[in-house]
Amino acid sequence: MALESTARKEADRPSKALVRDEGMHAFTLMNRTHEVFQFCYNDATGLFYDQNRIIDPGRAPLGMVSSNGKKVSTKLLAFWWNYRAIPTIRDGIDVKLEQLDLRAPSQIPFRSWGLSLTDQYWVKPFRSTVQWEDINFFFHGFPSSDASSWLDEVGGRSPDNTTDGELPKRWVCERGRGVLLKAGGRLNQEPYNEAVATALYRRLLPKDEYVPYTLRGAGEQAVCACENFVSSTEEYVPAYYVRRLVRHPSPRSDYRRYLDCCANLGATNAEEALAKMIVCDDILGNRDRHWRNFGLVRDVETGAFRIAPLFDAGNSLWSKVTPEHLATDDYSFTAKPFHTDAARQLRLVRDWSWFDPAALKGFEDEAADILSANPALAGRVDFVRRAVRWHIEQVVRASRG
Repeated sequence: MALESTARKEADRPSKALVRDEGMHAFTLMNRTHEVFQFCYNDATGLFYDQNRIIDPGRAPLGMVSSNGKKVSTKLLAFWWNYRAIPTIRDGIDVKLEQLDLRAPSQIPFRSWGLSLTDQYWVKPFRSTVQWEDINFFFHGFPSSDASSWLDEVGGRSPDNTTDGELPKRWVCERGRGVLLKAGGRLNQEPYNEAVATALYRRLLPKDEYVPYTLRGAGEQAVCACENFVSSTEEYVPAYYVRRLVRHPSPRSDYRRYLDCCANLGATNAEEALAKMIVCDDILGNRDRHWRNFGLVRDVETGAFRIAPLFDAGNSLWSKVTPEHLATDDYSFTAKPFHTDAARQLRLVRDWSWFDPAALKGFEDEAADILSANPALAGRVDFVRRAVRWHIEQVVRASRG
């Protein structure tokens, strides 16, 4: 059943006192074609102000509106918006801000109505007649730069304005669909790691449970590419916001609390999905499965939730270990998100009915072959091969009890 607007009549104008302040601007937060709530933003201070005019709390970002639908948390609004923007640690962002005459990355999304390709939220200026159908990136193309600078389109009408993460990335439009390109760090191992992860998922998981990445280019110049995994009626909801639905202190573990929240939202098969994520991350030595790169997908028209496909395994395969570490037999890694000890996290998996050990035969060699295409990784490939083999053995042993 479609979400119903629990509407209050929208007032004709925001607070005169606020808008009169220097640098203050009034907006309506929109979710696709639906008005959600009004707020003000001061671009001189970066502060958000609630206008106490909530139109459709059910379509607000998860957890941002109080349970009675009467109050917007401006603290969470600012937090959500800042994570929507390019992080300050992205290489080159300081220079870009100077070029745009802006003081902070969080100001950049306002240049393109706050639109994103991972959800349907946008900000409509007060008295504006602009419509979602006319501006969204799902129905309309957008500039796609082939230049060497990853920030060329930032500040213009581009979904690059709302790309989080430290490493260089940009959206391109191909055959009418958004495709995300990502580069790597000093050795450029991260794009190759995504290709290795895709090879693993292909062996163990159904196609709709992971985002496939392909390599483009060669050697240290290669990037990885993946298609957008949400449609024009969907939003990606990071697990960070899902788990916040239970805010009071709880004796339950983060793992169990997250599953409870998924159940409350009607997302089915969450425990099996987490089991698959934990097992695959263990084999890959994924040290960066934080609370923002797994979660749910919500249909903004019906309110229905589903499990988001697995994506973002670039920080895996021991990409940060030192050259001295490569000479050892230490294949440990610091796990996330439920336990830092990988073995302890693996013990959370109770149902192994989906797991086929035979599907992993030769995977360590396939992983090594993929990494070998980057000459900069020549000294690391043998270690990764051994580490993957060791973790496969641990996982198979765990699956047999």
